[in-house]
Amino acid sequence: MPDTTDTITKALTSLGATADEIAETLVIGGWRGLRNDAGACPISRYLTSVLPGADDVVTGTAQLTVLSRHAELDVDLPPAVEQFVRAFDDGGFPDLVVTVTDAQGDPIDDLTR
Repeated sequence: MPDTTDTITKALTSLGATADEIAETLVIGGWRGLRNDAGACPISRYLTSVLPGADDVVTGTAQLTVLSRHAELDVDLPPAVEQFVRAFDDGGFPDLVVTVTDAQGDPIDDLTR
């Protein structure tokens, strides 16, 4: 797990300077996720994959929490990341949405989850 909020902030700012740049980086990297799901949004999936020792990341609209077996670290989102999270949860960036399916492969919408 990263030992400083600075390491996490650098990982976040490396995604881009605007919400659109962040979305483009996430698409290229294959980090997709679910809307309004703090543990499965694209930002959480990205950080879980790039931060050594991070077991889980929970992303809110202004702050995120990185969890490991030994620690929990809260970090404020940089403005561009905050804008991305809000836009994504509000329906933006459809290329980043993972479709959840049931055992038969049928899509499950947000109302049946």
